[in-house]
Amino acid sequence: MKSLTLLLSFSILIRLVSAQSFTIETVPNTKLVNNSYVSNPNHLLNEAAVSQINVLLDSLERKTTVQVAVVMLGSIGDADVFEFAQSLFKRWGIGQAKSDNGLLILYVQDQRTVRFHTGFGLEGVLPDAICKRIQIQKMVPRFKEGDINAGMIAGVEEVVSIINDPDAGEVIDAAEETIMDNEGGLSIFAALLWFIIGPFYFFSQRKSGFANSKTFYHNGPHTTIKKGNWWLWYFLLPILLLITIPFLSSRLIFYGSIYVFLMLLAIGKYNRMIASANDWLSKGEYRTVYEFYQKYKGVIGLAILFPIPFAFLISNFKKRKLAARQHPRPCLKCNQLIVAPMTEATEDEFLNAETIFEENLKSVDYDVWKCPNCGDFHYEMYINPKTKYSVCPQCNTHALYTVNSSTKVSATTSSTGILEVVKQCKFCHKKTIIEETIPEISTSSDSSSSSSSDSGGSWGGGDSGGGGASSSW
Repeated sequence: MKSLTLLLSFSILIRLVSAQSFTIETVPNTKLVNNSYVSNPNHLLNEAAVSQINVLLDSLERKTTVQVAVVMLGSIGDADVFEFAQSLFKRWGIGQAKSDNGLLILYVQDQRTVRFHTGFGLEGVLPDAICKRIQIQKMVPRFKEGDINAGMIAGVEEVVSIINDPDAGEVIDAAEETIMDNEGGLSIFAALLWFIIGPFYFFSQRKSGFANSKTFYHNGPHTTIKKGNWWLWYFLLPILLLITIPFLSSRLIFYGSIYVFLMLLAIGKYNRMIASANDWLSKGEYRTVYEFYQKYKGVIGLAILFPIPFAFLISNFKKRKLAARQHPRPCLKCNQLIVAPMTEATEDEFLNAETIFEENLKSVDYDVWKCPNCGDFHYEMYINPKTKYSVCPQCNTHALYTVNSSTKVSATTSSTGILEVVKQCKFCHKKTIIEETIPEISTSSDSSSSSSSDSGGSWGGGDSGGGGASSSW
């Protein structure tokens, strides 16, 4: 009876651990603990798989300096996989700071989703299409069979192969050729499937998912489409395209038509973005529009997939973003129109030593707006999204950087540890010591020590613009 009780208690404990929902802060960063590239707190991978992946990724970093983090989580609650991956990537700083050559492979079990999140420097070698192909061909089929270990190893091996030899990403295997030979039947099947699923999607989103929905909340510029346009562009035309194209004699026309249609969708979204931004500019929401453009700066990446016309729109997009930031605005005191902010050469007399230092450090950029009528002035602050500096608690200047870090109390399999991080302000030179919690070491991570250094390593401070792809099954 006692053995049965212990067995039941152990089973319940395992279920509770497996059901844990992780946040950005609670995901174990094993690279800092034992130089492992795999964070596997729910033991979704076995010890052999963790060890094999660590060997592959350690060899890759030594050869190319590319850093790849593999994170295996049972659940992230209701969090969006993309947003979770972006936040985790930035928090850890995967990849080298100078080249942003990092990749995060995030696996979320309860959402049945795998996400590749690439740094700026890897987007050329691992574009979204290649990331998607690796997932669909190498990983998802094995995940569907319940073999998580084989799927993750196959995906990592393909990533390593492509990074070491970028031309390998363009090779199409025999399975893909078979699919291409049957594109007609697949196309018609996809049309019929969308004919059934499309209306369900529309009615699930009609209350707040479209620009002219009664409950759609306009809290800023957006790219959301109107209901009627959605029926035309995202329901009717795709079905007509999928049904018609298979009967064309040329495969070039087949894929060319799909390419042109996707390009038109991208152009439509770009035009909605510009129209909505102009609408908010007319309301005087200049900073809101600038931050909106900053959020959607990834639109520039469309020039890779659709060089015509997006290659010609890149400069236009950058001009629009700058124009939103420098748009004439009324004086906060007398309401007189200020035509433009002061130039870099003339604004320094209105800035204090801290703000001038921040500008020289390129952690923050300031725009000074001086009224020609009353002489009143104010400045607007723009934090550099790629800066490595944070706010100093002593002088409130964005000049705080990490000097070094050391393990004060080592983590074990049964207790957390303490990482002591020493930071210093470049402006006031005062040091700040922060203690961060080192998560408990999972047993699967322990096994990877045979292929990694026993001492903690570090990520390189890389950044990501949100490139990559996700696949669900």
